[in-house]
Amino acid sequence: MAGMRDVFGAVGDGIQRHPVATLIVALVLIFAAFGGATQITSVTGDRAFVGENPTLETFSETFDRGSIAVLVRGDVTEPATIRAIDRFDRRMSEVENVATVVSPADRVRQRYGRIPDSQAKIASVVGSPDYTIVQVIFTPGLTQTEERPIFSQAETASEWARFPAAVTVTITGSAAFSAQLSVLIQQSTQQLLGLAVGLMIVALFFLFRGVRLRLLPIVAVFIGVIYTFGAIGYAGVPNSTLTSAVFPILIGLGIDYSVQFHERYEEELESHPPREALPRAMSGIGPPVFVAMLSAALGFGATWISTAGTPAFVWFAQTSIFGVILTFLAGILVLLPVLTLYARWRGDGSSDRAADAAVEAGEIGLLGRVLGQSSRFLASHPLLVLTIALVIAGAGFQASSSLETMADTEEFIPQDLPAYVDLQQFRSVTGGGTSVQYDVLVTGDHLKHPSVLRWMERFEDVAVGTPLIEAVDTPASLVQQYNGGEIPQTRAGVDRVLDRIPAQQRAQYYADGYAHITVVAPQDMTTAQTISFINNAREAIEFSNPPPGVEPKLTGTSAVSPPSIVSQIESRNTTTLLGVGFVFGALFIYYRDLVKAIAPLVPMGFVLGWQNLYMVALDIPVSPLGASLGAMSVGIGAEYTIIVMERYYEEKQRGGVSRLAAVETAATRVGKAISISGMTTVFGFSALTLSPFPILGDFGYLTVGVIFLTLVAALATLPPTLVVLDTLDERISAFLNARRGVADA
Repeated sequence: MAGMRDVFGAVGDGIQRHPVATLIVALVLIFAAFGGATQITSVTGDRAFVGENPTLETFSETFDRGSIAVLVRGDVTEPATIRAIDRFDRRMSEVENVATVVSPADRVRQRYGRIPDSQAKIASVVGSPDYTIVQVIFTPGLTQTEERPIFSQAETASEWARFPAAVTVTITGSAAFSAQLSVLIQQSTQQLLGLAVGLMIVALFFLFRGVRLRLLPIVAVFIGVIYTFGAIGYAGVPNSTLTSAVFPILIGLGIDYSVQFHERYEEELESHPPREALPRAMSGIGPPVFVAMLSAALGFGATWISTAGTPAFVWFAQTSIFGVILTFLAGILVLLPVLTLYARWRGDGSSDRAADAAVEAGEIGLLGRVLGQSSRFLASHPLLVLTIALVIAGAGFQASSSLETMADTEEFIPQDLPAYVDLQQFRSVTGGGTSVQYDVLVTGDHLKHPSVLRWMERFEDVAVGTPLIEAVDTPASLVQQYNGGEIPQTRAGVDRVLDRIPAQQRAQYYADGYAHITVVAPQDMTTAQTISFINNAREAIEFSNPPPGVEPKLTGTSAVSPPSIVSQIESRNTTTLLGVGFVFGALFIYYRDLVKAIAPLVPMGFVLGWQNLYMVALDIPVSPLGASLGAMSVGIGAEYTIIVMERYYEEKQRGGVSRLAAVETAATRVGKAISISGMTTVFGFSALTLSPFPILGDFGYLTVGVIFLTLVAALATLPPTLVVLDTLDERISAFLNARRGVADA
């Protein structure tokens, strides 16, 4: 520990010697960050929750043809309407990465060679006079970035096609979702960032009183956020729904680091000149804040490791780790040299500074005495306090089983998002949509052999009799459709049938070395039903007994994403334990003392139980993002407990100071500081409650409550924890020393 204090003291000395050079380094890093920020991309929807999957990648490259569905409502048998559809069809057929456009205009032209003027003739081909669907089918293997321009072209083409005024055109599909969500994510990130900054300015202005340049920490943190944007751009970490939640969190945490640096520097300036104040401040506050930052990073690291198969959570964790490190760095590179230059400009012993210090000392005395006396009272009844805390936590752990979950990705997005509203309208009118179709990729040899086709028949018979599976479409169905309902007896016969099928239609079922089966499920399945459907489909595949050398696998983002999300929610206890283990390891390495490694984590254990009661009270469901909060809260909350604990042991080292006196002094001296830093963190996190994304809004309410509970735990349960553990440690040491003395004798 002494070595780390020396390192931070040297850093402080270097900054006070070269403040301008330090600021130049910070400025150069800002310009470098802008270069990285321009490289950030966005990933939305189910794709953000699907990790590396060779089967899925093969399916995407061969059969996964994204599409846009255009719902045309009105009298579609009117010649003017069909001509507009025909113009739209021809325009979109020329767009890059569009494989084909399927529309009723195709069928009308095929029947008559043109678009006739007779409404009756059109009606005989089109059928329903109320609506029709135009499908724009993409080439396989497109990324979301490549799909989004097609949606923009479709919007332009629908205007260019000049549909009659009485006709309503609704464009929906994966590309529509992706394009609108990408824009909304960028807007949400900017808005949340602005809200967090605004709330933080208010918090610093009213809570950080009596300190010069009280708004400077927000400048340092904002620069740290810029660094973070640059880092994730260079690292190739995309922006996603979950990633946009990171930046209000970073502002809350980064402010915490900068406020601690700022307050300690002001404290040292009261009795030392600037050239000595900064090294002394950094040697005193640098190590605990560094350990707190490292603990927060390790908490996010636990999320990274436990969700390694789900990109969205990994990106969230990676961005968070970059952020806490870089906002900590910005506090050193930006805040400290500016404070140094300002102190030099104002001069030592400034009357304004002395007046400010006197005001601040009075406030510390008022609030500090309350906190100190309260902590002493609680510490004097340790068993009672810890028993009550434990009972409440136990009730919380019991309540965790009754919490609702949020696992459907459609619940993550704003319910008034135009693309989602359009999709709901599409489903209500048509009674279906692509969301009810799941895919089976079949690999192996001789996939066109009659024996393989007969297995596909067998699979269809088995699957359709299984709950939640409504229909199955296989290459066998295609061959039967073009061969009078029969499967040929020979491979040559199958080939002859396939040769008669249009190439575009055949490509939906066969590619080189692969075959594609579609399984249809009911609309609007719950998450539990979706998981049940996936299991049923896989069991049907196994029960149908595929021929040797033939390997069918259920795939597609719709089949891969839900189990991944549910797994993340179900593994939240594992993630939390991993976070606790990481933070404990860091504290033990730092302190080399078991008691000092355990004590800061005891209040966090209480918070893990208390937060469940808070979620029940506010009816907050467990989302995949909220599932990572346990590990995060341990890492984030460790800062408050570490600072209180360090001051406790610092006071105990003074001669003749009792445990209760040390607790009271520690709470008096640092209680207000961590209360201010904790409340500023709450202000930063509260910006999330205003997010348009329900998953982020719920996460915002959850984090605000957990940070508040962490402050309560640090001030109410840590003092009695320290008294109990310290007493136990001394008794064990005395016992061991006595045994050692007997052995020596």
